[in-house]
Amino acid sequence: MRASYLMSGVATGLRRNASMTVALVLSTGIALLFLGGALLINKEISKTQTYYEDKLNVSVFLCNTLPDDTPQPGSNCTHKVTDTERATLQAKFASDSQIVSSEFVPIDKATAIARERLGAKIVDEAGPGAIPPSYTLKLKDIKHDFDAVAARYAKAVGVDRVQNQDVSLKTMLRLFDTARRASFAMFVIVLISALILMANTIQAAAQQRRNETGIMRLVGASRWMTQLPFVIEAVVAAVVGAILAMVGLWIAKVVFLDGQLGEQVRGKVLQPLDVNDILVAGSLGLFAGMILAAVTAWGTLRLLVRL
Repeated sequence: MRASYLMSGVATGLRRNASMTVALVLSTGIALLFLGGALLINKEISKTQTYYEDKLNVSVFLCNTLPDDTPQPGSNCTHKVTDTERATLQAKFASDSQIVSSEFVPIDKATAIARERLGAKIVDEAGPGAIPPSYTLKLKDIKHDFDAVAARYAKAVGVDRVQNQDVSLKTMLRLFDTARRASFAMFVIVLISALILMANTIQAAAQQRRNETGIMRLVGASRWMTQLPFVIEAVVAAVVGAILAMVGLWIAKVVFLDGQLGEQVRGKVLQPLDVNDILVAGSLGLFAGMILAAVTAWGTLRLLVRL
């Protein structure tokens, strides 16, 4: 069978079932969009874990008071930490065998860091005094030493609370993982619908072109050659859907990650995704869509339609 004749038949088939082809392209595109979203979220989790791997520290927040000298809500502190209390803490940190180094973070620096990482709007809404001074401690082994260090300093004079940054990271990654699971679940649901629609489309197209395929068989065409145009039609619809999904992933990145979460990305709280990440996720979706489309088409023709 000549390639020109084959592709002519494919184009005719797509044109005859235009409405079902459009529906198939859209449903496949939506399914692959959710798959690409799950892959990108997984990439974000991987990048975040790699970035914070050797950067996790322990924060010891010191007692601080609001401008009216009232304790902060939820704080056990009764007064603002004094210079003497802070000097005592610093001496204890320096002599502690489980602490590698300590760095004092004054209010102005803490506020600047928070504005960079969380965004100016969030920090301004929190109001003055909401971000206390702190010490950033680097432990020899944050996973094994944190509990002992926290127990020693949580009730020390001038200390409000001791926070393990690893806990905050795990909470953030848990939220990402939930979104990834939801995206993959939606991919499976929509994919099943797309595959059913694909099978129905192929059956309808095969019935419409039964006379044509019958003539092809009479002149010596093999069953595979009569089935090939339908397989190609399904693969073409999947390819177009995958391209639309790739465009959708890029739009989602620009709108949500670069737009809504832009300040967190610039502050390195979240890691940026680049064009290569979009292309990798989109390409995996493209290959997955092509394979699923070809297998579904072939299975439908072999099991449900006898050409």
